Amino acid sequence: MMKKKNAAWILAIGIIFFLASLKFDMQVNSFAESLRLEFLDLVFGFITNFGVVFVFMLIVPIIAVYSRDKKSSYTLLLAFIAAFALAFVMKLIFLRQRPDYVITYPLTQIINYSFPSMHALVVFALLPILIQHLPQQKNFWISFAFLVALSRVYLGFHFLSDVVFGGLAGYFLGGFLLEMHERKKLWK
Repeated sequence: MMKKKNAAWILAIGIIFFLASLKFDMQVNSFAESLRLEFLDLVFGFITNFGVVFVFMLIVPIIAVYSRDKKSSYTLLLAFIAAFALAFVMKLIFLRQRPDYVITYPLTQIINYSFPSMHALVVFALLPILIQHLPQQKNFWISFAFLVALSRVYLGFHFLSDVVFGGLAGYFLGGFLLEMHERKKLWK
């Protein structure tokens, strides 16, 4: 469970980083574009695939946790769904264009908007729950979440501010759901 003092510091630093990232969005994207290498394109292309994220950060952990704590696995699933829905609604509110017109979805143009990064919001919403219930893999969860967020900027799908805000919002959403779960206010 996140202590209120730690949460306040994380929020303050996150807000400062978000505001700074807004100022440097274009420069960061230009820099990321200058770093493009075929090998990194393959690695980040794999990491950013939502199917890979879904399997590594949701399905495998649910299977690992389910046998000993069904309600924690439900909390993981709830965090995933809530983060996905929150990002979707926020995209409809802000309608921020992506840095480059990269992809087109045949059924809807809604998820073609950039702010916030749905990938970052989802992986960071799962992070507090994963760290709490699978602490042996803490370094993996943190590293993977940051790599997913970084991949979105590196591949030109998002601005830095999109992933910073998505990560911050996701982390607090996941922390809130974890706290509600631990207080036994989510499941009977």
